Amino acid sequence: MEIQSIEAAVKDAAESIRKTPAVRRRENVSYAIVVKVGYEEIQKLRNDGYSYDIICKMLSENGALNVDASPKSLCTAFLRETKRRLSRTQANSSIPRASSATVEKAAQNNGGDGKKTERGKEQVRTATGAVVNTGLGIIVKNSDGSFDY
Repeated sequence: MEIQSIEAAVKDAAESIRKTPAVRRRENVSYAIVVKVGYEEIQKLRNDGYSYDIICKMLSENGALNVDASPKSLCTAFLRETKRRLSRTQANSSIPRASSATVEKAAQNNGGDGKKTERGKEQVRTATGAVVNTGLGIIVKNSDGSFDY
């Protein structure tokens, strides 16, 4: 095909698409948002023995989801949110944090006169660092700008 014929075919296709009304997502609410906001309630309903079909039907009747909402999509979103929450709790609990009392005690044991040895500095850095789960592993961003893998 020549370039002009391809261009004409694209224009014809675009015009035929424009004849149908565009579907806007503004009215639709994402399953992920509904599950994130109502996770605890959905989890309680599931523990009580209610199916995703019934939960989805009630959510759509109350306006939280579309009228033609899919229970399978709701189930998938719920399982994803469960996995996210589980990974967050595992990431937060996998690296122990030292309390400020532990850091003060370590500073006193390492010199008492205000001098900090390497061990004391290491405990202070660990206590004030931020934990980040990158998906490939956990990185600790220390307060002095260094990283621990």
